[in-house]
Amino acid sequence: MPSSHEAAFRSTAVSDVIIVGGGAIGMTTALALQARGLRCTLIERGTLGAESSWAGGGILAPLRPWHYPQRVWDLVARSRALYAELQDGLQRSSGVDIELLHCGATLLDSADFDLAREWHARVGLPCENTHCGNAEAIAMPWVQQVRNPRLIRALRGAMEASGIPVWEQTPVQALCRDGDRVTGVHIDQGALRAPHTVVAAGAWSGHFSESVSARVRPMRGQMLRLEPASDHPSAAGIWLLPEAYVIVRGDGTTLLGSTVEDAGYDKSVTPEARERLLRTAASYLPWIKAARVVDHWAGLRPGSANGEPIIGADPALRGLWWNTGHFRTGLAMAPASAEELAEAIRTTG
Repeated sequence: MPSSHEAAFRSTAVSDVIIVGGGAIGMTTALALQARGLRCTLIERGTLGAESSWAGGGILAPLRPWHYPQRVWDLVARSRALYAELQDGLQRSSGVDIELLHCGATLLDSADFDLAREWHARVGLPCENTHCGNAEAIAMPWVQQVRNPRLIRALRGAMEASGIPVWEQTPVQALCRDGDRVTGVHIDQGALRAPHTVVAAGAWSGHFSESVSARVRPMRGQMLRLEPASDHPSAAGIWLLPEAYVIVRGDGTTLLGSTVEDAGYDKSVTPEARERLLRTAASYLPWIKAARVVDHWAGLRPGSANGEPIIGADPALRGLWWNTGHFRTGLAMAPASAEELAEAIRTTG
């Protein structure tokens, strides 16, 4: 009887695409490729979805889209149109509800009010003046959130249902090269070969190319989970503050985030960040003062030099593709990023 590794090698031997990285970007890419008839194998250095896909807040929009490049908003807008279908498909295949909520967001940073109004008018999305307590605010009713740990579980279940081979706890040592063509990857167990290799390794993507390492680097984000007192909001929502945001889930779970720190691959948490986030949030939302911190963690986002993700063929190496550099908006761009890359690989043949 063949071992699990022998069976995995045999299934990988007929792969059309090897995907390096098992976060939300890598998993949605695998499913999009599989839907186009391409056989995939996904390799993850740790556990599927356990890095920035899990660590973030699950807001399906840039925190302030008027400060982002048009390319980012284009991918977010296309993903917004895809998320309802993705939710239904994932629930059918995995049985997991990703808790996609149309909860809206409330902007409390008055320095951005004029830009926010101009941007909403330009793109044709609704916003309106409102109040949060005694403070002026802008309501953005179109903003959605997803419960990212449940999204990870759903993507994993959908991949299992699709029969996509997955190698977890398997670091990729290097790309296989034949001249200017990438022909697969080297792992401890040997070489895995495929005509196409996609790097979707998030903050670790730069390990595979000097050109990408100059454009994508890890950026630490610290988050808190709070247990509010009885006067906290009873409905799901998002509050956008200067240098912070608060998310309330459908069941009342409350998150406070997040920092943006150039700390290399250090995922430790700091009391300074905790106090700064709490102080900022409490100055806008008084109910935060009575909240108790029940968890504090950090994740590493794939920060990109110009704020835009890298999606498409490598300019120098044939057979090598990229889907990385999504920084703080990976979940919001994931469906459209996956569709775009999968279609590009399909049409290449």
